[in-house]
Amino acid sequence: MIVWQAASLGLLGGEPKGFIESLPAPMQINWKELVVVWLLVTILYFFLKASFFKPLVMVMDQREKDMSAGVEAKALALAMIEQRQAEYQSKLRDLRNQAFSHRKVLAEAASKEKQALLEQTRTEAQAQREASLAQLKSQAAAASTELMAQVDVLAESMAQHLLKQA
Repeated sequence: MIVWQAASLGLLGGEPKGFIESLPAPMQINWKELVVVWLLVTILYFFLKASFFKPLVMVMDQREKDMSAGVEAKALALAMIEQRQAEYQSKLRDLRNQAFSHRKVLAEAASKEKQALLEQTRTEAQAQREASLAQLKSQAAAASTELMAQVDVLAESMAQHLLKQA
């Protein structure tokens, strides 16, 4: 095998050849074909760049713009949500304060009404007590006069009965 390689490179006898001329025929460089391949690759590169890569890059750029717009929209929406939450919290705080003050006013009104009802009930009870006391005094006076009349009648009746017996 080494002998074949040495023979193919022109190392075994004969005239020394260059490296490229010493290669077998299918492996030697054909400059015409090389230029044609280079020209075809260049044409293919520019064709793919214009028809494939340029639209692909445009789509990727558009996607990047859409994603950044989505991020900006998300940030804007988040800011709006935070602002609305702050507004709702302040409104809720104000409403709670209003409800508390309204509840306080209602409690004060209920307390005043309770006090008024208690005073009214006390005055009515005092008036009823005084009326009952006056009625009892009048009944006691009436009973006292009636008893005195009965005592006089009984005393006279006893006196007559005792006089009859004596």
